[in-house]
Amino acid sequence: MTGTWVATHSIESVQGGPMSFLYGDLRVLVAFVDGLPRAVEDACLHRRAALSNGICRDGIVTCPSHWWRYDLRDGRLQGADNLRLPTYPCRVSQGVIEVHLPDPTQAPSLREALLAHAREGRPHDA
Repeated sequence: MTGTWVATHSIESVQGGPMSFLYGDLRVLVAFVDGLPRAVEDACLHRRAALSNGICRDGIVTCPSHWWRYDLRDGRLQGADNLRLPTYPCRVSQGVIEVHLPDPTQAPSLREALLAHAREGRPHDA
């Protein structure tokens, strides 16, 4: 399993309510559900609004922008079984919640992006 275990928040701080953190360009929401830490991407699938600004009750977080509701156990959008937020494994180590996250991807330089775009428009050599 590639990726990194990232120390996030203390158990006590998350038991008070969901918390968010940044890992590279990725925003992650950490919450306790049914006594276990859970982590999902902190961005609504609709317009990328921060779910950490929404209401969280009984393992369901409601988007503050358009009221979409997600189950934090599996990231599933309520009423749409085929739409899910990315979820991440969690563990507790010495009172701190750790989340296993993919290694951050480095954005290509402007030069690399322009070269890739130029290659897309060219026929490939045989």
